[in-house]
Amino acid sequence: MRKKCEFEHILSPEVTESVCTFLGHPPTCPHGKPIPRGKCCEKFHKEMKPLVTPLNELQPGEEGRIVFIAPKNHTRLDRLSTMGIIPGSIVRLHQKRPSFVLEIGETTLALDGEIVKEIYVKRV
Repeated sequence: MRKKCEFEHILSPEVTESVCTFLGHPPTCPHGKPIPRGKCCEKFHKEMKPLVTPLNELQPGEEGRIVFIAPKNHTRLDRLSTMGIIPGSIVRLHQKRPSFVLEIGETTLALDGEIVKEIYVKRV
């Protein structure tokens, strides 16, 4: 019986590329070992961008519609919603340092980077 990590070595290059594409071009295997980047991975990074991204990846001046929020604790979600940070809202990022400054409608807020990482947006 072969080890799981040896299985990919018996696949054809075409099947390996299809599996890599299907899995989203992972940089490491489930055991944490690096996966060598192939031509399909280079093409993916040049042509494809994710639809949803953490808010902290926007550049100043960019806008995004909040898709979902994945807070580490439930009380944070309640506090964000009272400030208007809810799915469907459009936010504009003004600055990233020393804190993240965003505009939601007529409101301007400064948020910590750890909180902003939990807010996922789709660029508009």
